[in-house]
Amino acid sequence: MRNTLLTETQYRNSRWTGGTTTELAIFPETSSYMDRNFIWRLSSAVIDTEESAFSKLPDYDRVLMVMEGEVVLNYEGQRVARLKALEQDRFDGGWVTRSYGKIKDFNLMVRKGNEGYLDLIFPEERKSDYTSSQESEKPKTTHALYCCKGYAVVTAGGKDTMIKPGQMLVMDFETGEKAGYSVMGEGTLIRAQIFYDDMEGEIGPEVIPREPATFEDFKKCIYLANVQFRWAKYLIKSLKTTWFDEELSRAIKKAERFYLTSLVFMLGIVVIGVLIATTEISTAACVAAIIGWILVDCLLVSPLIYMAFVPKPVSRHIKDVDKLTPYEKKVRNEELGRNEQLERTLSKYKNSGRNLGE
Repeated sequence: MRNTLLTETQYRNSRWTGGTTTELAIFPETSSYMDRNFIWRLSSAVIDTEESAFSKLPDYDRVLMVMEGEVVLNYEGQRVARLKALEQDRFDGGWVTRSYGKIKDFNLMVRKGNEGYLDLIFPEERKSDYTSSQESEKPKTTHALYCCKGYAVVTAGGKDTMIKPGQMLVMDFETGEKAGYSVMGEGTLIRAQIFYDDMEGEIGPEVIPREPATFEDFKKCIYLANVQFRWAKYLIKSLKTTWFDEELSRAIKKAERFYLTSLVFMLGIVVIGVLIATTEISTAACVAAIIGWILVDCLLVSPLIYMAFVPKPVSRHIKDVDKLTPYEKKVRNEELGRNEQLERTLSKYKNSGRNLGE
């Protein structure tokens, strides 16, 4: 198992139309709430307006527990719930939800198809043993203990950890490992029990481990360096059946930033031009020099520039369009429908006050 103690300095704070939100933990750690590509997320929100609207999250189930205050949750066309401090409600993230009342709450969001629960632990002077109160067939289990008030000493994996108010201990258990730990202290803990799988390929990109560069990578860089011209997708048949994943596409943009490969090519042409102008060589030699430089640039110089940027192994980041995962198909469809020139124009006038609502 792995224990991670999270403190206020590690949380992410943001504002939304109803108040402020503090993201406590998210999985995968590289995912983003705004991109909706996470499997689960724990957060705390302060609602400082009498009435507010929740963001729609149709792909997620939610559990909300009130830490301070009292609230009425109106799920339009579904039902209503009135919650006091330390009471909770479970609801569909796709419901149209409005809240009435100023509160501080604790939120668990879980991607549909996975499971998540909240309950309370009241530590005592003598240690008490805990395990999962729910059963699940999901391969991964995470328990998170958030200290609302008081303190707690948690013994897990042979290690004692002190939790103070506002801190949270996240315990990730290995596949097949039974969740188990002991707690002692005084105060109030909110416990999140999350059962899930990686859902790799469904909501996020494939995680490809980096490997040392090989000659095969260099050969792929020769290909990449020579298919970046404007009309390549119409002239090169292989580009119609292959797709460069997000990590590789970002690397290509870095390699082409400031027209680095083009500038190196033009520099070589300038050097050849100067040599031709300052020496007496035949026309055939001039042509041979230019052709020679073009070949050297296409087969060596530009590929080496790409080698410095692209992830290895390169071949695993070049995908067959008929074998893309659901997530990759979604990204590719977005790319096909994207007008990059329009996006660059709009980015100059984008509204920095984007709604970051819960």
